[in-house]
Amino acid sequence: MAGASAQAAPDLARANEGAEQDGRPPRLPQPSRVVPLGVYGKQLVFLDRLQQIVMEPPRGCSKGELALWFGDDYLIEYFPSYPKGWKPGDDDPEDFHQGKAQMALIDDCRAKGIFKPEGKVFGRGAHRPRHDEEAMVLHIGNRVLLANMPDARGRRSADIVQHPAGMVRIGGKETFYPADDGLPPPADKPATAAEAAEVRALFEKWSWAEPAAAPLLLFGWLGQAFICGWLGWRAHAWLPGPTASGKSSLQKIIRALLGEWVLSTADASEAAIRQILRNDTLPVSIDEAEPHDNPERVQAVMNLMKKASSGDRILRGGADHKGTEFTAQSCFLLSSVMHATLRGEDRNRIALLDMKKLPDNPEPLELELAKWRSTGRRLHRRMIGGIGRFDRTLGCYKRAIGAQGYEGRWQDTYGTLLACADLLLYDYAPDAGFDEAVETDEPGMRRVHEAVMAILPMMAKGRVEARTDTERVSRVLLSHALPGAHGSPPEPVGTWIERALTWVELDASTGGDSGPDFKARAKLKTYGLRVVQLVDDAERATGYRIEDARTGDDGWKHDFLAVAYPTNKGINEIFARGDWMGDGYLQSLRKLDGTKGPFKVRFGGRQPDNALLVPLAALSGDEG
Repeated sequence: MAGASAQAAPDLARANEGAEQDGRPPRLPQPSRVVPLGVYGKQLVFLDRLQQIVMEPPRGCSKGELALWFGDDYLIEYFPSYPKGWKPGDDDPEDFHQGKAQMALIDDCRAKGIFKPEGKVFGRGAHRPRHDEEAMVLHIGNRVLLANMPDARGRRSADIVQHPAGMVRIGGKETFYPADDGLPPPADKPATAAEAAEVRALFEKWSWAEPAAAPLLLFGWLGQAFICGWLGWRAHAWLPGPTASGKSSLQKIIRALLGEWVLSTADASEAAIRQILRNDTLPVSIDEAEPHDNPERVQAVMNLMKKASSGDRILRGGADHKGTEFTAQSCFLLSSVMHATLRGEDRNRIALLDMKKLPDNPEPLELELAKWRSTGRRLHRRMIGGIGRFDRTLGCYKRAIGAQGYEGRWQDTYGTLLACADLLLYDYAPDAGFDEAVETDEPGMRRVHEAVMAILPMMAKGRVEARTDTERVSRVLLSHALPGAHGSPPEPVGTWIERALTWVELDASTGGDSGPDFKARAKLKTYGLRVVQLVDDAERATGYRIEDARTGDDGWKHDFLAVAYPTNKGINEIFARGDWMGDGYLQSLRKLDGTKGPFKVRFGGRQPDNALLVPLAALSGDEG
């Protein structure tokens, strides 16, 4: 891939200065160091002389703040405050008139109208402009770099165009990239495919449970991290491994490769990550993310990760009773001895790259952090240079994953990781060989097939472990232990259901009639559970009447487990904690195929409760 030079751009942030507002010239003398943007509620919104977004109420425009935003030399020149008795020929004034400067700023902001920052103001990191989704905006704090921009003929260029931080027009629309602490820019010259392959080979030096897949996916995560805010989907990775597996050393190298383009921490809450990132779209690396240390904190971070995958908007209230908006567009890398329990919706967003303990007396690994910092900047440049073929490359991998029977988020997560690795390892799209104008000896679609086959065992394992909410609520219900009678040990609900569907033959000498295990059925009723069958009855409004379930295979195949609504005290004991408190368990059970209801069902006494009827067949399955 040929290197592309950075080119300066005209200062479009000042393009509308001096334009009339409300049919009159602005009150701030031009060119002004402050650019009024509008009013939001009771706050003035403007870019100060450092190109920072400022939102401040009029009463906050004190003398010190005005000097900070404008610079006192500008204010003294255009809004001088003359001392008493001053006359022409005396020394120039050394102070400015706060009231006049304040009113000029207020009036010019008011004249601009309402300015709502959401969707217009973007932080550091990579962004995909809404008005030109093939382009990339890379906000590096004190500057903005524009990549894959069209020329006058609409042709995309590999050159990077530099622009001052502040206001940027793309596709004729104004967006704002306010100045912030500077990040190191990508290198002028991109890394070669050989340099990228060297980093992938470096990751292979660790001991992995899936040695063919894990280093490749981690390498894809690294490529993704450079441009994660630009992507339509962000995949996350977790490095679980025992002590002495080299997790911390690996994290050090990854942090060196990313440099200041990553938020690294060993212990942070979801709120802290959100508040530090604000509008930045930088990757997040969390070492020692042990779930047992603080399960609630880890779960909150995982909820943030889930929202970050799709770039969802997060709304939070503040101490001033005003809501704030945060758009999560980061990719996360976590490492720990054990990973947290993953729900089904987490399992296809997070690639678990299991590490193994390094062999005894391993060959010492020179970290060479300075070298990897330099390499990382060139890899960053290579990723930017490859975005023009990203969507095409992603499509190749998603189709190959789909051909193996994996849909939706599996394609998004693993396709994104493999496509990002592809951008670093190769110069052309996998299907570029079909273009007559392209001459390349790269392995083409064969590399796609080989990569997907390498990760297939990992995806298969993930799909088995990715239990849906209906599977999880079923396991919680069936595994809940009910106390035994007369000092007997507790036994799970599943065992009591099996007994309730068993025919008991009683010897005539013991007395009593043969039949279902009535004691088991009575035990279930005390917890808002009852095995029942539906019998056709045209006289009932529901078309059915409730009777006790049959026994044996007929009961398992055709009958139901009645599960009471949360007005029943017994069922509340089973679902007292976790995701299914209140009526949460009903929402998940209702998704099981064949579930019916609600029906009126008696669990004790004459007064029936509302209940769902869950097919008993849905609560059983084969081993293996």
